[in-house]
Amino acid sequence: MTRPALVKALVRALGWPGLAGLVALALAAAAAVLGQRWDAQAAALQAEARALRAQARPAATAVAAPVSVQQWQATLPPARERQQRLADLLELAIRLDLSAARTEHRLSAGEGLERLRVTMPVTGSYAQLRRLIGAALEHDPALSLDAIKLRRVSPLSADVDAELQWSLHGRAP
Repeated sequence: MTRPALVKALVRALGWPGLAGLVALALAAAAAVLGQRWDAQAAALQAEARALRAQARPAATAVAAPVSVQQWQATLPPARERQQRLADLLELAIRLDLSAARTEHRLSAGEGLERLRVTMPVTGSYAQLRRLIGAALEHDPALSLDAIKLRRVSPLSADVDAELQWSLHGRAP
C-alpha cells in the first residue's frame, strides 16, 4: 500500500481527531527522548561549571602580599623621565590622527611623589579615542586617565570633541 493510500485508510478508520492524536503521541515520544538527552547535557554542563568554580576559587581567594608605600613608589618612573613620557603620550595622539589643539600641564609634588596633570583636548572618531586611551595606558603603567568629556558638534558628525585629563605619576627627586 502506498503512503497516500495508507493515510487515507487511517483517516477513514480513525478520523481526523484520531489522526491528530496519533501525531501528538509521536511528538510526545520524540520530546521525551530529546528531553532525556537534554537532561544529560545539562548535568554534564553543571558538573563542568562546578569543576571550573572549584578551580577558580583558589585564585580568587589568594591574597596578594601587602605592598608598602615605599615599595609602590619604587615601581614608579623617576622624575627625569617625565618629559619623555609626556612626549610619548602626545606622539600617540598624533600617530592616531587625533588633532590636539593645545595641552595644559600642571606639576604637583610632595612626599616623594610627583604628578603631572595633562589636559588634552582632541578631535576624532570614537574608535580613534578608544585606541588612544588603550595604547596610552598600555604603554605607560604609571599613567592614569582621570576624566574624559565627550561632545559631538552635530548629530551628523562622525567626529567627537574630547577633553582627556591624564596624570603622569612618578618619583620626585
